[in-house]
Amino acid sequence: MLSILITHYNRSDALKQCIQAVRSIEWSMLFEIVVSDDGSEEEHLNSIKKIHGIRIIFAEENEGLAANINKGIKACKGDYLLYCQEDFLIKPDLENILKECYGLLNKDRLDMIRFRANYHFPKLNPLSLHVGGIPKFSWKNFHYNAFQYSDNIFLTTPAFFEQNKFYLEDTNGDYGETEYAIRVFKSSLRIGITYKYYSNDAVGSVSTMRGNGREKSLFFGKKQKRFLRAIRLHLEWIMYNPQKRKLLTYKNKY
Repeated sequence: MLSILITHYNRSDALKQCIQAVRSIEWSMLFEIVVSDDGSEEEHLNSIKKIHGIRIIFAEENEGLAANINKGIKACKGDYLLYCQEDFLIKPDLENILKECYGLLNKDRLDMIRFRANYHFPKLNPLSLHVGGIPKFSWKNFHYNAFQYSDNIFLTTPAFFEQNKFYLEDTNGDYGETEYAIRVFKSSLRIGITYKYYSNDAVGSVSTMRGNGREKSLFFGKKQKRFLRAIRLHLEWIMYNPQKRKLLTYKNKY
């Protein structure tokens, strides 16, 4: 059975759109919709408490995205876990490929399947009609090798986190996501992504992550910044210690 986990913080209007999109899909094996709230303000809590047919996991205070995802994952009871942030609207045709995705996970060909990215990998290894495997390292993917994992929509099993550790807490969103991405890059985990992307942005929602730390530079253009970022992340990959779980060139401003 499938658990859909949606993380939420102070964006109840976007959350309602997200849940509406989920409910517009005729899921073949949907077990539950779990909303993990990260200590939202009272007006947003009052709004989401009125939504019926979901299970809400509350936090006493805001602890950051990593802690919120961890809390939600541990609360999910399904055999499969589909994760989505509240500002994404899942497209209805995602259901059409889930059986194919379950098969890739069950046959131990992939550990996680992504349904969205803010870029396209130039190199993917064909695995099925709709899903390609992201190479562990590829020169063609040089700018994106470190982005095999992302907080964008993905499908996996609860065992993924039990076996490979949960997210590093007490971090800001950028640090936490990057640390886990480097952790996945350093590991032997197999990540796949669909050739077509299966979500839209919620109307009127401004992401707290996309664009974070991407201020304009007077010295470097877009291509130069992308190349320098890739160098930086490959350095993190080389120096990363899975036991210490620290990044060298990032500061945790949590």
